[in-house]
Amino acid sequence: MKDLKNNIKIVPSILPVAATGDVTGVAVALAGYESCAVALTATTASVGGTFKLTECATVGGTYTDVAAADVIGTQGVAIVEDSTVTLGYIGSLGFIKAVFTHSADGVISADAVLSNALIEKTGAN
Repeated sequence: MKDLKNNIKIVPSILPVAATGDVTGVAVALAGYESCAVALTATTASVGGTFKLTECATVGGTYTDVAAADVIGTQGVAIVEDSTVTLGYIGSLGFIKAVFTHSADGVISADAVLSNALIEKTGAN
C-alpha cells in the first residue's frame, strides 16, 4: 500500500445535518490542488433527494451548476439511503459547493477530497 493520508486534504462542505429542506454547502477553495472529488453521504434510511456541484471563480460570487463536461459522474444524481455518492470535479474555477436538493428528511453530509497538491505537504499533518 502507498501513503494516501499525506497526499490528500479533506474539506467539509456540508457538515452532518438533519436535512428538512435543500442544503447548500460552504465554498471549498481548490487553489493549490489539481484534483477534487466530493462525496455526499446519506446516513438515514428515510433521506431522499439529489446531489450536484456548483462553481464560481470567487468565494463570494454567484455560483452556477457545473457543466456536465466538468463533472465525473452525473449532476443531480439521486441519493440512495445509507450510502455515499461521489462526483468528480474537473472544471477550472476556483471554488465549488455541494448542493443537496431535498425530497425526504434525513441526515446528510458532504466532504471534498483534494489531491495532487501543487506543493508537497510538510510536517506530520
